[in-house]
Amino acid sequence: MSLLEKRYRHVLRLLPASYRAERQEEMVNTFLEGAGDLTDADNPRPRWSEILSVAALSVRARLGGAGTGPRSFAWGQAVRLVALLGLAFHAMMSWMVFWRFLARYGLFGPSAAPQPALPAPESADRLWDIAQGFTALLWVAAFAALTRGCPRAAKPLALLAVAAASSDLLKLWSLDTRTAVTVMTLNGVLYAVPVLALFAGFHRDAPAIRRPPRVAVLPVAAGVLLSGLLTLAGTWSQQPPISLATWSWIWPWLDLPGLASLALLLAGAASIGVHLLVPARRSPVPAVALAILAVPVMLGRLVRLELGVADPVSRVMTAVGIAQIAALLLCALTLAVLGIRTMPPAPSPGAGPSSC
Repeated sequence: MSLLEKRYRHVLRLLPASYRAERQEEMVNTFLEGAGDLTDADNPRPRWSEILSVAALSVRARLGGAGTGPRSFAWGQAVRLVALLGLAFHAMMSWMVFWRFLARYGLFGPSAAPQPALPAPESADRLWDIAQGFTALLWVAAFAALTRGCPRAAKPLALLAVAAASSDLLKLWSLDTRTAVTVMTLNGVLYAVPVLALFAGFHRDAPAIRRPPRVAVLPVAAGVLLSGLLTLAGTWSQQPPISLATWSWIWPWLDLPGLASLALLLAGAASIGVHLLVPARRSPVPAVALAILAVPVMLGRLVRLELGVADPVSRVMTAVGIAQIAALLLCALTLAVLGIRTMPPAPSPGAGPSSC
């Protein structure tokens, strides 16, 4: 066996064992024919384009579409659900940002709450501020494209949404480095997982998903409802009957990681309940997807913790944040165990891929 063949076989170990058992010899011969007449003295290596193509094939094989083995198809469906749920959450939150942007410009009339000063009319800052406000709709557009069966359009829209959400970090960095690091970490962990799942799960072999138009507007409706509830909560927090100590238990659930924690815990409890009470509807897909999503949500809450605070209100808020992390960890572990137990068995290396 030549040195180049050994290296090609080493690269092909990225592929699942069942896939290698069926296709490895054919792929090695194809690679060797394309490499030409090279000897070990030339110290030949696989080209980067070949390595990347094998890596992409490995993702498609492990996160399979229709016609692949049941296990790889289930993993693929779980990753695709991660992308769908993650984009839905960010679409809801971005619509809230867009709602506040409209409120700043007085679209809903004078606001009782203090608003940040607007840039001067007809200035470059005003134009940039308006453009930033409308970029929040990129998440809505990405989710709508995905639900309507257009993942190729959803991918660049999601990347643009991440870039737009991070565009103010350089300005923030110059003003407050610690806050910039916190926001960058929070944005990174909450944005990266669903966007990576979008690119990994919706490959060319993934099944087409086309949901009714009403599904595409659900995050918008949820964002409008949540905006109204948060506005009421902000008004109630200033009323004398509700003490500051009481609100210190509520506020940690109303920021970005708090809302994500609440949504994930409710969805996780529902998934666990279905698994335990309705055996006929058990599926590894929602359990695995929610367990994956719990990781960035826990990290998002972790970077917001204020340890070592002295005042009672901050101590309560920190305690609630720690309790959220503990609840998410317990929920994620439970979901992971249930998901792995109900996952279809892996095919034997000599069996080759089976059909769904």
